[in-house]
Amino acid sequence: MSCFCNISVCGRKIDFENDAVVLFVIAEVYMGDISVISAIFEKMRSTEMNDWVGGSDPEAVGDASADIIRRMMPVSSESRVLDFGCGIGRGMLSLLRGGAPAKVVGMDIMPPVISFCQENIAPHFPGVSFDLIEGANDHYDQFIGDQFRKPLTQIKQDYKNYFNIAYAFSVFTHIDRKDFVDLLKLVEAMLAPGGYFLFTCFTLTEFSRKMIDHRQTIFPLADKAYVDNGEVLWGEKSDPLAFIAFDKQLLENMAWEAGLAIMKVEYGCWMGGNIGSSLHDLIVVRKPLPMVGQEEIVFTPVLDRNNLSSQSRSIS
Repeated sequence: MSCFCNISVCGRKIDFENDAVVLFVIAEVYMGDISVISAIFEKMRSTEMNDWVGGSDPEAVGDASADIIRRMMPVSSESRVLDFGCGIGRGMLSLLRGGAPAKVVGMDIMPPVISFCQENIAPHFPGVSFDLIEGANDHYDQFIGDQFRKPLTQIKQDYKNYFNIAYAFSVFTHIDRKDFVDLLKLVEAMLAPGGYFLFTCFTLTEFSRKMIDHRQTIFPLADKAYVDNGEVLWGEKSDPLAFIAFDKQLLENMAWEAGLAIMKVEYGCWMGGNIGSSLHDLIVVRKPLPMVGQEEIVFTPVLDRNNLSSQSRSIS
């Protein structure tokens, strides 16, 4: 039995089994996308904005981000994806190279990076768009001018319950406690019920606290300060948002306050001790689905240990 099927390419019916031209068509489209993406990565390498969003080779960073996204969330060709704090689009571009989702929207508060994405990425991918949104951050305010940015109320209205996949790299690593909750609430408003949101952060656990106090982390944190009764750590007192970590329980509480439930946690190698494969901690939260009636729940019986004991005695 053949595993091939008939499809339409550019309006022409293609038989995979008999029409050799399909291989050429698909190869030509694929190689065209690859060459476009490679050219965009080259532009990223040549712009100073790459340093604004963390530096390093943009393609290597993008590929690592896309691998994490696909590994930790169910991304498909039908996904509606939000890149929250997209920067110059490094992760998005690598994600697109692996197969474009139905819709991808990038959002950021910095006008120059959104302009870069609109000029270099959007024209090549019909399902991709970008929004410049309002917001302030001591770490990035120097790159924000007086250009009009969409109010968050409008963003919530435009994308209410829309995205089923969302991610934010190096956003929640540079915001204070209040903004952390506010931004989680913003993302929650844009997620469809059951939608996933992956974000990076730094988590204070028993292990990471010990490594911090013994100077074992890969960041020096020489001028650190614990605040908020030890629930928050500033890596540098002179620049609190350069590195900020939150207590594990506080993170769970903030996520739930925003209406999101933590589903997965993967700790990063920043802690030292050869823990984790990614730099940051990775957290995946999910917007809960509506509750169902109890008649729809298939219950799993709880083991009756008393009955089990009596059966064991009778056998013996």
